[in-house]
Amino acid sequence: MASGSGGTGRRPVGDAPVRTSRRKPAGKSQRDGSAAKRSGKSKGDGSAGKRSGKSKGDGSAGKKSGRSERKSEGKSKGGNRTGTEKPSAVSTTAGDGQPAARDGTRARDLLARPRSTGPRVTLGLGWFLLASASVFNRWSVLALWGLASAVAAVQVGRTWREQPRAASMPAWAPVLGAVGAAGCVGAAGVGTALGGVSLIVLPVLLMIIVTVAGNKPAAASGAAIGLVLAAVPAMAVVLLAREGWEPALFLVVAVSFYDAGYHIAAAESSSRLEGPVTGAIGLLAVTFTASAFEVTPFDRVTAWMAGGVLLLACPLGQMLVSAELPTPESSVPAMRRLDSYLVAAPLMLAAVWVLS
Repeated sequence: MASGSGGTGRRPVGDAPVRTSRRKPAGKSQRDGSAAKRSGKSKGDGSAGKRSGKSKGDGSAGKKSGRSERKSEGKSKGGNRTGTEKPSAVSTTAGDGQPAARDGTRARDLLARPRSTGPRVTLGLGWFLLASASVFNRWSVLALWGLASAVAAVQVGRTWREQPRAASMPAWAPVLGAVGAAGCVGAAGVGTALGGVSLIVLPVLLMIIVTVAGNKPAAASGAAIGLVLAAVPAMAVVLLAREGWEPALFLVVAVSFYDAGYHIAAAESSSRLEGPVTGAIGLLAVTFTASAFEVTPFDRVTAWMAGGVLLLACPLGQMLVSAELPTPESSVPAMRRLDSYLVAAPLMLAAVWVLS
């Protein structure tokens, strides 16, 4: 019994380490808690002191962490928003609200949308009838196309005069440009060589006159641009009519059908291609008729070749005129009657010279 009772009495002592090991986490947590409260005064647990120091710690560490957080947040949102931010190399808008390209120039749509207001159909039909009838007579073609070139030159010059860089252009400079354009057309009616010389001399003379009058060359450039843009297509039509009324009529009717299709389709369309495509259909219809009748000096093959050239030249002339204006939407209705001829008429004249 004594041994049994002694074994029973020693059992709790033997189990004491088990009970003590179970109480160790509690004791350790109490010591860690006291070390955390002392936070640096005690030499106990260093990690607890560091954690306490970070939570309560010095202001410099908090500022550094705050700055690092703000920087990382700024990078995640797409860049620094501070006042020292460098401007982007790509500008999204130009000074007048137009979209800008990477080099700072306006990304302009050179195929300008025609206006749908006003008596556009009536004016277009009237111009088509006058232009078609004018090629049958030498004097009528000189009068009509010379007048059209003069009005177009004035409109282009005045449009440039409204721009800041050419604001010092005198009011008489566009009028002088119109006189020069009509003079070039009249010289072409006299002879090809005289027309070519006038196209070189008169714009240079205009620049000299405006500059000598005390203006900057930039003030004269707008009037000179209007002179050249208006004179070239009108001169080509006059020279073509001198070669014969048949190729001149082919040109006028084909370009007129292209312009009609372009203005009707592009005025209300959201696509810039719908106008040229619709105009091309009308131009090809005229080309088919010209090839069927073998309009002099073309045969069926060369007529289709000429039609293909006109198909590319008409929109190219429109874009060249837009490129030489302050904006493609500049109001120059007379020049817009001639823009499709700017490339098409000289190329048709060259084709007739080659075939003749």
